Amino acid sequence: MKPILTIVFLTFVGQLSLAQAPQKMSYQFVVRDPGGTLITNQSIGVRISVRIGSESGTTVFSELHTVSTNSNGAGSLEVGDGTILNGVFAAIDWGLGTYFLESEIDPEGGTNYTINGVTQMLSVPYALHASNSPQYRIGDLAHGGIIFSLWRGADGIEHGLVASLSNIGGSMPWSSQYEITASNSSSNGQQNMGSNEAGELCETYSYENPGTGETFDDWYLPAIWELNDISKAALVINNILLNDNVDTTIGLNEDLDSGYWSSTEIGSTFAWYIQMSSGIANTNFKDTLYRIRAVRRF
Repeated sequence: MKPILTIVFLTFVGQLSLAQAPQKMSYQFVVRDPGGTLITNQSIGVRISVRIGSESGTTVFSELHTVSTNSNGAGSLEVGDGTILNGVFAAIDWGLGTYFLESEIDPEGGTNYTINGVTQMLSVPYALHASNSPQYRIGDLAHGGIIFSLWRGADGIEHGLVASLSNIGGSMPWSSQYEITASNSSSNGQQNMGSNEAGELCETYSYENPGTGETFDDWYLPAIWELNDISKAALVINNILLNDNVDTTIGLNEDLDSGYWSSTEIGSTFAWYIQMSSGIANTNFKDTLYRIRAVRRF
């Protein structure tokens, strides 16, 4: 006779912020030996696997647990809180298909799994999918500015880049002196912290949300890839900022005077910039006058 694993229920546990996908799921079960006798008051080893498509489908997430059963043969654990073998629970895209939860149990507490149970995850994935859906869109006003780039990290959490609601200062040089500042990152302006006038002005910028009073003061001059993303989103940015009837929000310059500095330098003489009216990136002398736009990450 095959050992019996009875699944009691699965449900969400914990309070979740709107910016985070669910991290855990409560899972309870009852274990019996081949003769139908409850396995009570015993430490057991459990391997949890989430499979897609069928009971034998591809494993997208798996983890290990050690669980103690009670006097009724019941055990409980939180899926997503074990020792991870592969995958990221919060990063599962529940909209891709049907998912199944497999439980393998070693009554002796090890990894020699002799008891197995699989159940289809029915209503749970829909709730997960709703919480794991994108919260923002390009052009949303949030986190102190206007969102121009979005991605979901390996942690399953949505991240993005925000541009300031107006230019910072007027046209200005990248630097008045020709010196190497080790600002050579093309993808992350936070790493380009060498001394230059444009970058230092962005670092001193601060924005206070007039509705909530929340202050955002971790701005920086975008690296060339980040500035390129601003250029790609320029149409959306300007359509929103130029039509919001707020005097302090200003769109990106579209005329011939539309060059914007990045924080990425080329040696001691040149730095990258983008002509916003055309979206073309190029380099120029650091004492050339261009505009600047501050960005921050969330």
